[in-house]
Amino acid sequence: MGDSITFGQYIDPALRWTSLIADRLRRHAVSRCLEIDSHNRGISGETTRMGLERYPKDVQELSPDVMTLQFGLNDCNCWQTDRGVPRVSESAFKANLLEMIVRARRFGARHIILSTNHRTLRRDPMISGEVYEEANARYSDLIRAVAREAAVTLCDIQAVFKPFSDEELARMLLPAPDQLHLSVEGNRVYADAIWPFILAAVEAAAEQPTKGDPRI
Repeated sequence: MGDSITFGQYIDPALRWTSLIADRLRRHAVSRCLEIDSHNRGISGETTRMGLERYPKDVQELSPDVMTLQFGLNDCNCWQTDRGVPRVSESAFKANLLEMIVRARRFGARHIILSTNHRTLRRDPMISGEVYEEANARYSDLIRAVAREAAVTLCDIQAVFKPFSDEELARMLLPAPDQLHLSVEGNRVYADAIWPFILAAVEAAAEQPTKGDPRI
């Protein structure tokens, strides 16, 4: 569940991190004699507020055992039409993530993996006067706080991307003027970072009394 980073904006569907994970899950399922259903519920441009609107259809109807949750890159953004106010305030962002977690658990999710967001090269001031990347980092801090409060697994994608130089980071992102969405290489790095958490969650779900094979 997430925004364009989960969807895989501008990337061949087979090369998106979600597709790379789905391929690994299929191979793992064969080795463990499991049937694993995986679904991508990322939509480009969405905030947590918009995600909650489609939550009944995209999450609650599926009742996943394992769920990845990734939002924030749109929530922290400031549009001209909002006159410098972020699309979703910090307090609402936290509340929306917490509600998603509560609802996922109510509908059977045993393991929730909440991800911070990768660094970008967007360093021009927004209409608010704040640099986009500073807002992105601040909302990742909010994501960490939610993970602690809700006792869910944190996949700290921001920390994974932190050591990269600007030249290395540029290879992970689509070129200017985008400089935010992940490139093919960036999707591979993302998949490698989140895979251990997903694998551990799937293994744990498979060992627990189940309503069937794991859904992700």
